[in-house]
Amino acid sequence: MRGTRRGTAAVAVTAAGLMTLTAGCGLVGDAGSAPAPSPDPTPPFTAQTVADEIAGFARAAGLPDGDTSEPGPAQGDWRACVAPWTGEAPTAGAAGAFDATVTRLRQHDWEIVSSHTEQDITYRTLSKRGWMLYARYYDGDGSGTARTVSLNAVEDSCRLPGRIRADYEDPV
Repeated sequence: MRGTRRGTAAVAVTAAGLMTLTAGCGLVGDAGSAPAPSPDPTPPFTAQTVADEIAGFARAAGLPDGDTSEPGPAQGDWRACVAPWTGEAPTAGAAGAFDATVTRLRQHDWEIVSSHTEQDITYRTLSKRGWMLYARYYDGDGSGTARTVSLNAVEDSCRLPGRIRADYEDPV
């Protein structure tokens, strides 16, 4: 067998006249060319992950710490697939903080499904990885020193009791 080496390619000619070409990159023993391991799979998007995102984005947008307890029947598997958050914000900055929270959610892959205002309530419904987030800003009658903001996420496959579902669902 006769072979020549030019640059990074090696050419070998056999007695039968066949030619084989192998590139210098990836040859056996060339450890520098091994492919990088694949990145870790996307972590599960659990109720705790969703709750942490909501609380973090709300806080970063200027909303105070919220209440993460869920009113309603104390028992049921439905609590494992809900991430509730409700807070009171000073009237002066509440609407801006609500909008900033929705903006931050959208910047982190939450997609707007519905957006509208009815009377004194602003509704924003968002979705991400099998979850619906029902964001609400309650303007009230214009009096008082605080406004209510709620950011409640429900996993798509969650079987909520009727009364609880009615509190979350978008009226449109």
